[in-house]
Amino acid sequence: MGYFSQDDIQAVYGVNATAKTSVKAKFQALQQYIYEQLAANDIELSLIKSGQQAIGEESISRHATVDTDVLAIQYLRARGKAVTVEKLMGREEVASVNTIITRLHPVIEVRLAESGLCVELLLAPDAWWDQQNFKGKLAIPRHRHAFYTLLMDLDPEYTMGFWQGIHLSEMRIAGKYFQHPRILDDWLSTFEPNTDWLRIGIWLDIDAEELSSEHIKETLVNHIFALYPLYQYILWTSDNNYREFND
Repeated sequence: MGYFSQDDIQAVYGVNATAKTSVKAKFQALQQYIYEQLAANDIELSLIKSGQQAIGEESISRHATVDTDVLAIQYLRARGKAVTVEKLMGREEVASVNTIITRLHPVIEVRLAESGLCVELLLAPDAWWDQQNFKGKLAIPRHRHAFYTLLMDLDPEYTMGFWQGIHLSEMRIAGKYFQHPRILDDWLSTFEPNTDWLRIGIWLDIDAEELSSEHIKETLVNHIFALYPLYQYILWTSDNNYREFND
């Protein structure tokens, strides 16, 4: 039996507040398990909001004029580190009001939508500090090779692209091509910081066996763990600073 049902999907888009609250509670149970596993495995991913507030009704990739509501959880760098990066980006006010803007950071998002359940690493154009770091790192051959190796370790069901929105787009490269460095060279050479989205993830049908009540927790944790090395590769830190190679 699937953990989420088609009725749950409809509740996400419906006006029945009680039904949506029920789906959020199911999502929150997953989130609690995921967070426990992150802590147990020393995975440095944090929630900006805790408890039931961790389950939001928008994706950071949502296209305001096209997409409908979703339920989503976003994991990102710790609050203190997020404040530091946003100050480097010129948001001096973030230190006093402590209002983190999630889309200014690389995010691993778990998202429930009409098309199913998605686990995705997202880097919005607004996260230009980390985007510039990523572009600069790719300019160095050994680091570019390291990124390709991380992609090669992913299941072929993963996909990578530069589009905005909660649905799959044609502006993507399928995981089967992650084994071909020349194709990756051509694809990533077009990436422009401050302009393009970068997203790497997997879309799962809500009725898939791996999303059954028995397997969904393990499935989601495994996909987050699979994306985490790519997240670390992209994430700007004082020890992972390649922005000067971006020119």
